Amino acid sequence: MKKDFRSKAVQKIVVIGESNAFGMCASDPRNEWVQTFANLIRDFQDEPLRLFNNSIPANVISPRSTGYSFLPDIGRPSAVERYKEDLISPDPDLAVIAFGLNDSRCGNPVENFIEDLEIIVSDTAENTNALILLAGPYWNTQYNRDLWESLDPQPEWASGEYKAFAKTGRELVASYIVKMAELAGKYGCIFVDLFTPTEDCLWLMNEDHCHYNDLGQRVLGQLVFNALACSCSFIGRKSKRIEAEAGLEVGNTGGAECMSRMIRGWLDR
Repeated sequence: MKKDFRSKAVQKIVVIGESNAFGMCASDPRNEWVQTFANLIRDFQDEPLRLFNNSIPANVISPRSTGYSFLPDIGRPSAVERYKEDLISPDPDLAVIAFGLNDSRCGNPVENFIEDLEIIVSDTAENTNALILLAGPYWNTQYNRDLWESLDPQPEWASGEYKAFAKTGRELVASYIVKMAELAGKYGCIFVDLFTPTEDCLWLMNEDHCHYNDLGQRVLGQLVFNALACSCSFIGRKSKRIEAEAGLEVGNTGGAECMSRMIRGWLDR
């Protein structure tokens, strides 16, 4: 039987991540993937839900990340430096950790990244009662060398002050995904692979080839919600209640409530 990660409703989500989790390049705040994720939970549970999005643009996992020294002031402190205040202190019942993009883009070795991520995961597991969800790195154009090299011109940031984050190829990020899934299994977390479903989908990307546009952000939020919904029974309780209270079945649903008589006739044959 499939493991049920949580049967009790979620009332407080706390998120730490980088610029895509922050919602950068979404034209409407409702499309930000973290907001999309939270609103979908609100749609399918009766209880109120509060969201604290403590993501920081340009953030990395720790000071030993190879891109840390290139960050602007707004991109600091790193996740390891701030998680106690930004993730544990708010006392979430769902803790979302969304890292791996910037670290893999700057060439941070997978061993260092996972060691630092484990510090955050293990400490959060020990000091909160939260269900922990690890959102893996998103696909970016630079992970496909052929696509990246075909860009004319390439994004300004790739040759500017953030060129340290312009490493190409998918080998490193693929190793992140494998190791994050293993770490999630070790600590009983939910892991969401956001890379594979979005790989090579340029239409989901902003023209900066780093951030996701409105559609892309919506897709990311839906993917994270899907993983939660397929792992936690609490998200189905409202639907099951409505089903029972309304007596919903094949004879009175479907066809935007216009076809029930035909369906009933078919059932009564």
